[in-house]
Amino acid sequence: RSPNATFADAVEEMDWIAGEILSQLDESNVANDTLVLFTSDNGPWLAEKSCSGSKGPFEGRWLKENVDEECTACPHDFVPSPTTDRPRRCVLEGFDDLYQIDGIHCGEDVGLGSCWEANIRMPAIARWPGRIPPSSVTNKMVSTLDVLPTVLKLTSIDAPEDIDGIDISSALFEDETSDLLHDRVLFFWRDGFHDGPLPQPYGRFDVVAAKLGNIKAWFYTKSSHYNSDTEVYHHPPLLFDMMVDEAEAFPLDPAEYEEIVEILTRLVYEHKRKIDWQRPLTIAQDPIFVPCVDPNNQCRTNPLNSDEERTKEWTNSI
Repeated sequence: RSPNATFADAVEEMDWIAGEILSQLDESNVANDTLVLFTSDNGPWLAEKSCSGSKGPFEGRWLKENVDEECTACPHDFVPSPTTDRPRRCVLEGFDDLYQIDGIHCGEDVGLGSCWEANIRMPAIARWPGRIPPSSVTNKMVSTLDVLPTVLKLTSIDAPEDIDGIDISSALFEDETSDLLHDRVLFFWRDGFHDGPLPQPYGRFDVVAAKLGNIKAWFYTKSSHYNSDTEVYHHPPLLFDMMVDEAEAFPLDPAEYEEIVEILTRLVYEHKRKIDWQRPLTIAQDPIFVPCVDPNNQCRTNPLNSDEERTKEWTNSI
């Protein structure tokens, strides 16, 4: 009966599911041989209000203070339609009088669909009895990209050289002798730019922020998804110390961090140069990713003979 009942029900259901899995591992006597990872893929969709979670201390306050006050973020499928008495009014297109709801200021929409901390700094729990010390905590910077290379390492399988992510066993097992995580950099991509080769509202994909140690550098700032606020380019990048300013409220003086700015700017440039733009992993652009529907065609609706043919077909479609 609470205002957040829908979200609370979802959390309770997830809690039950996780409990059932852990109980089955214990009952099957395989808990000591099983690494369990529990995390989230993203933060709350704040424009959904009562149906979303909380952003907690990750306010993205700089954005709130620097975005046009008239910019409104609406729930999914709704668009802004302000009135004098309801400046945040949102309507479902084609049903203006039937479905109405109030959105939020774009500056508060820093969860799902953005690269602010409310969306990318997710809680994670790891359990492996006998290997991971109970109640241990780490603030090392890890990513879901690290799951695959870590599992490969733990199973004595060599990871491909070009794989994303790194082995984070040292963080899991509190191995302070490893320096793999010391100088790592994470790059944060998104779309929703006002220009680019993709149709609006997508524009283009680009690196908007990067993290090195405690420092997060913003190259472009914008609210979530495809809200009407235009991305803002920062040169030098907007800097925050994420260990002392988790709200991203107080930008650092770039003149005092010239070396980090130079390093991150160079690493972002090098990272983007390595991206293969020829093969987007989407069903719409490449039939190799269409789900299996015809076993006689090797489970492809439109089988192709080679990577070259697939690339040629995609290139001809754009």
